[in-house]
Amino acid sequence: MKKNKPKLLVVDDMLTVREAIQYYFEGKDYIILTAASAGEALPIIKEENPDIMLSDINLPQMSGIDLIKSIRQFNNKIKIIIVSGCNLDLRKDPQLKTLDISDILDKPVDFEKLEAVIKKAVV
Repeated sequence: MKKNKPKLLVVDDMLTVREAIQYYFEGKDYIILTAASAGEALPIIKEENPDIMLSDINLPQMSGIDLIKSIRQFNNKIKIIIVSGCNLDLRKDPQLKTLDISDILDKPVDFEKLEAVIKKAVV
């Protein structure tokens, strides 16, 4: 019996980033969902229940950190990977440890590294 394809939600306000990630993963046995903001992402998470979310930190309306805090109020199973170009050293941020972040990658993203991180998260 074939295993279901993992659902991957890409949350980034830059269309080119969403499209590049979608293009890279389309033929690799993932279902790709995209959102340009936290406001778009929350209903998708509630309706589609993705396995993994890739999120930028700098989003319109609500930051990526606030998005993750909101998600953790109703979903502790989704794996979250931050993909951001901000200059903050997020790995040292103590609040991220409480939010169960799978990994943090810097932009521009190395797609092979991103794929390895995603595969590790869905195991």
